[in-house]
Amino acid sequence: MSPTDYKEQRLSRTEAKKHISKIMSQHPGNVRFSRHAIQELKNDDLTTTDALNVLKSHDAKINQDGEWENGNYRYRLETSNLTVVVGFWNDGTGLNLVTAWDKRKGGK
Repeated sequence: MSPTDYKEQRLSRTEAKKHISKIMSQHPGNVRFSRHAIQELKNDDLTTTDALNVLKSHDAKINQDGEWENGNYRYRLETSNLTVVVGFWNDGTGLNLVTAWDKRKGGK
C-alpha cells in the first residue's frame, strides 16, 4: 500500500480491525486523541484509558464500512458499552481517535 492509501482508500472492516490491532501491538504510542474526543470522553465520565482499552480489545468489532469524512476514512470500533471512531495516519503507522461515546448513556 502506498503511504496515502491508509487515509484515502477504504479498508474492509476486517482489514481495518487487523490494522488497529497491529498499531496497538507494534506502535501503541502512535495513538493521538482529538480535542473533540477528549471532551466527549470527559462528557461521558470516561478516560483515554477507556478508549485505549477499546482499541486493544479482541472483542471490539467494526460493524459498518468506513465512512469518508474530512479527507479520510473513519471506522467505528465498538464494544458492548463503548464506541470509538478512528482514522489512520497517512503512512499507516498510527491512528487518530476522533470521537468516542458511552452507548449506555444514550450516545450517538
